[in-house]
Amino acid sequence: MLTLGVLAFALAGAALWRLRRELRELERQAHEMARRVEALPVELTKVFGTEDRYLISVELLNLFELAHKKTWVARPLTVLTPRLLRDAIHRKVVGRVRENLASAGVEADVRVHRVR
Repeated sequence: MLTLGVLAFALAGAALWRLRRELRELERQAHEMARRVEALPVELTKVFGTEDRYLISVELLNLFELAHKKTWVARPLTVLTPRLLRDAIHRKVVGRVRENLASAGVEADVRVHRVR
């Protein structure tokens, strides 16, 4: 009985491993196909849909430098909690962009999205 249970557990584990491998391959193929047709990343199609839209994308390349210029506390936080600091910086920058666009009379939906 115990042997059958162990065998069933091993077979289920092998099947799960195979399914995860197939899922990773399908995900890779989907990202590659989206890149070829210049589509939005899968994560963003859930938010913006699949119809034609024009989006302006901005990637902040010097997040930690910005934080280090603002406060001395940022340097230790960069080492201890980089993700927390990154999130705080993104929130601050999004707020500033919203304010600047609104003051210029631009109606915009400003959000932060994490894509792979």
